Amino acid sequence: MASLCLYQMRKIFVDKIDESNVLTGDDHAHVSVVLRARVGDRLTLCDGDGYDYDYEIVGIDRSSTRLRFLDKRECDAEPKIKVDLFVAMLKADKLEWVAQKCTELGVNSIHPFMSDHVQVKKESLRIDRLNKICKEAAQQCGRGKIPTVFEPIDFEQMQTLVKSYDNVLFLYEKGGKTFSEGIKSGGSTAIIIGSEGGFSDREAAELIAAGIGPVGLGKRILRAETACVTAVALAMYENGELK
Repeated sequence: MASLCLYQMRKIFVDKIDESNVLTGDDHAHVSVVLRARVGDRLTLCDGDGYDYDYEIVGIDRSSTRLRFLDKRECDAEPKIKVDLFVAMLKADKLEWVAQKCTELGVNSIHPFMSDHVQVKKESLRIDRLNKICKEAAQQCGRGKIPTVFEPIDFEQMQTLVKSYDNVLFLYEKGGKTFSEGIKSGGSTAIIIGSEGGFSDREAAELIAAGIGPVGLGKRILRAETACVTAVALAMYENGELK
């Protein structure tokens, strides 16, 4: 039963699928110490290409874990759609929570940006820690790739980047279309969410002038981190990813 559990639930992201089928360093430590794997257990490795590589453990010593290749298959847990989150800078603990939960839901990438009501500085963002959180969450939920958290950008840069998306949703605390009315099925989707203080009137006016209509999430005012998770979940649901 232990082997079946590891096969179904445990995945390890590696930099490269090694043809020698040997894990060393941190990957070996994760398997032998954290997972407490044993000879005969099955593991799934992934290098972010969207495929799962299944192995059986054939040997473990102090410095390495030796594997036997079993199968390569497309990762069915990876979303078929691309949803990127553009969120105004939040306090560290809130952004970490957003990174973890949105990774589990299937977000493709996270782009923090500065805005008028942001209460933290760019320098406070710990990119390495956020990307580590994404990696751990992706392993835990069985995804086929690790979302990337990018360095923070300014409001104008964010506006330029979202122009390349098929679908742009500007989540506005003052309301707008319903989420179902605002989203289009298929294609790439950018979700824009403000900070704890929301968007300034100037920023909202600029987005609307650029043709990005506001979308609401009901009559209650949600915290920024709650809105991030809710919006990503709804985007996945509307595209059939949570059915």
